[in-house]
Amino acid sequence: MKKIIALLAAAIITATLAVSAFAAGPVSGKVTKVDGEKVTVTVEGAVPAWAKKGANVTAAGGSPKVVSVQGNEVTLKFSKSKAAKIAVDSKMTLTECEGDEMQGC
Repeated sequence: MKKIIALLAAAIITATLAVSAFAAGPVSGKVTKVDGEKVTVTVEGAVPAWAKKGANVTAAGGSPKVVSVQGNEVTLKFSKSKAAKIAVDSKMTLTECEGDEMQGC
């Protein structure tokens, strides 16, 4: 009986972790505007819940802050030097910023 309960608990934990990992996956989009430090990305599909105003994300090798979210457009604030290297019409992938990363997130 204890083995069955342990297996059932392990299966539930595994399923929960798989669902949360899938939900927190990266999202791709196209850079539509670069204005100084602000870079606007039009996301393919729906904007995930973790990409909300004030949150840090991982994108283009950095950890920009989300300035605003309007529809499927996410505006990010990079450093001026990083934003200057980003080209309009280029692809960009946004990933949820993990709290324990060493990149300052």
